[in-house]
Amino acid sequence: MKRLLILLCATLGVACHSGKDSPALSGQLWDPQVRSALCDLIQSQAGRGAYAVFDFDKTSIVHDVSQVLWVYQVEHLCYADAPVHAFLDGIPDDSRMLGDETFAVFGATLKTEFTQLTALREQGMTFDQIHATEAYLDFRARMAYLLNNMDDVFGSEVSYLWMPGLLAGYTEEEARAVVREAVLDQLGKEKLAVQQWDSPDGRWKTPVERGIWFSPEMKELYASLSAHGITPYVCSASLELIVEVLACDAELGVGLPPEQVFGLRFTPADKVTAKYDPDYIQPIKAGKVNCINTYMSPRHEGKAPVLVGGDSNGDVAMLTAYPEMLRGLIIDVGRSAESAIGQLAAQAREAGNKGRYLLQPAFAKAAGSIEGGGI
Repeated sequence: MKRLLILLCATLGVACHSGKDSPALSGQLWDPQVRSALCDLIQSQAGRGAYAVFDFDKTSIVHDVSQVLWVYQVEHLCYADAPVHAFLDGIPDDSRMLGDETFAVFGATLKTEFTQLTALREQGMTFDQIHATEAYLDFRARMAYLLNNMDDVFGSEVSYLWMPGLLAGYTEEEARAVVREAVLDQLGKEKLAVQQWDSPDGRWKTPVERGIWFSPEMKELYASLSAHGITPYVCSASLELIVEVLACDAELGVGLPPEQVFGLRFTPADKVTAKYDPDYIQPIKAGKVNCINTYMSPRHEGKAPVLVGGDSNGDVAMLTAYPEMLRGLIIDVGRSAESAIGQLAAQAREAGNKGRYLLQPAFAKAAGSIEGGGI
């Protein structure tokens, strides 16, 4: 009778329960067919040593935790080594052009402006006062333009390194403290926004996402998987220590053990470096599959994940690598229909969310808040 009730719940797309104290997928923002499929998967794989793998930014959470840190550092001028290197840590060729300037000139201007702004801070000016100065408005617009265009100039491996590389010079403990401050500063659905950061002279114009939100729906999915013996992992192209600050916090995030979080890793040192660890498989694009196969699968008798979640082209490799995967969960944040992830989303739509891929509307959109693209 109990098994019959569980199957009926899954069929009807209502909350799934395996016992009185077990978490349920009851959040109102789930697409009914997606919830039904996830409930069925959880019930069928419970207690079998299975595991699930999720991207973090824009999949597990709304917006991007690295972006939140980046915004916080810009607004609070909290850098350690970055000004020493003219904010160009990890840039392989500073003679390349960025707009009508070279990266070298661009970075030198950032360094000069940062020096001016920190002097104002030392003189007793508040951040609100500093934020109204032309030097700051140009500084933040340049930083946003740099971030927004770096991938096109150098590719993802450089752009994914540059943003967390702005932590260079901090100890790991100091870096985690800054990340936590950033998360607390911008955590909450009501803080999700897109601002336009333009320079006073109009040369540099870039929309910038602010805020971060861990929806109740994704929190309950992580909890339900764990409660049913299905190990959830994070496989992210954000720096691992940044992801851990949120993902491993039971109150702010989902309380994952650190050993279930895989992100980018820098070369071990007394202080954070802006250099990739050469002895670790960096989970960027196809590297996510290698990361899963090397670090996660061996913990589960060499099996493939039963569930993989992602939102972008960077997740397509792990969403398509495993014939044994039961479901691929795609969070729809409005990617191009012609993109690789857009084509997987089209498959989910055509199958009415009853096939291999499940398309879940972005939770911020479903809740009436802002969601959008990003790196």
